[in-house]
Amino acid sequence: MRRRIYRHICLIILLLSVACATPVTPRPEIEGRALIEERNIQRAIALEQNVLDTSRIQNVSFPLLEAAAPLCDGNTVLSIGLDVATGYDFDETFQRAAREALGLSVEVAVLNAVAGGPAERAGLQKGDILTAVNDNPLVEGPNASTIFDNLLQEEIASDATINLSVRRDEARMDFEVTAIAVCNYQVTLVLMDELNAYADGDNVFITRRMLRFTEDDKELALVVAHELAHNIMDHIPKRQQNFWIGAVIDIAATTQGIDTDGLFGDLTGRAYSQEFEAEADYVGMYVLARTGTDLDGASFFWRRMAVENPGNIDSHSLTHPATAERFLALEAAVTEINGKKAAGVPLNPEQLR
Repeated sequence: MRRRIYRHICLIILLLSVACATPVTPRPEIEGRALIEERNIQRAIALEQNVLDTSRIQNVSFPLLEAAAPLCDGNTVLSIGLDVATGYDFDETFQRAAREALGLSVEVAVLNAVAGGPAERAGLQKGDILTAVNDNPLVEGPNASTIFDNLLQEEIASDATINLSVRRDEARMDFEVTAIAVCNYQVTLVLMDELNAYADGDNVFITRRMLRFTEDDKELALVVAHELAHNIMDHIPKRQQNFWIGAVIDIAATTQGIDTDGLFGDLTGRAYSQEFEAEADYVGMYVLARTGTDLDGASFFWRRMAVENPGNIDSHSLTHPATAERFLALEAAVTEINGKKAAGVPLNPEQLR
């Protein structure tokens, strides 16, 4: 019986393939070696761009994480603003590109010393080869960057000021670096073609399309600050708490033979979602202000977003306020912040009484 069904399916597929329209121009035959080389070229281009994009996110995010540290309720970590890697830290198909395009090998190398961060201020540069932390020599090989990160955190925990030994070209150099407190959230690039950014309570994710959409680093900083604010204000656990309030009703209904299909969990899970988004806009603007960034024009991001989604200009979605409202709310926040600056008042968000 199964064999007969299989034959029928194969016959249908054959008939469909015969009936399908076909191209009328010849398809070029690509020689194997040329194809392999082009793949390698494209991997190198992709990897180089990924490193550049990641570095941009780090350079924009680090000042925000530092400025927000007093708002993070003790959820901070000491950091020197340094991104490192070996050639082993990439997918196997990209390791050749890591060697040839990025110059990485078995040694721990600096991919990015965050602009204005402690490591960059001390003198470290992209391409430096790290050889020791406080005279503790570094290992080489597949786990070298992870071992370096662990050693760095151990040494910083004992004393925020450390000594990093590096090799730059043929020169041996030592740098004294003092770590600073930043919010303990990772800000990560996501290779998705979706105009989005989101937070999960521990991390912030920026899609590649959002990175491309932001015209300058001020706009990117506004987006990152908004997502950081979601984490700072505990919006993710609050949403989960709201979800479970409704989910209890769904479970109780199930015990009575009523299938709600998760209706009440969905309803309570979205409770106050628009308010949470508005709060993240407001707190995020304060985070941005605390970096010393000139806020003029930052809210115009939402006018550009309106071009992408005209339907959201005057209509709230299930979870987000309308873009016109968000623009005006941010403008009001800027006025409030500028007033505090003029009065010499600390830049802390107002709290409901």
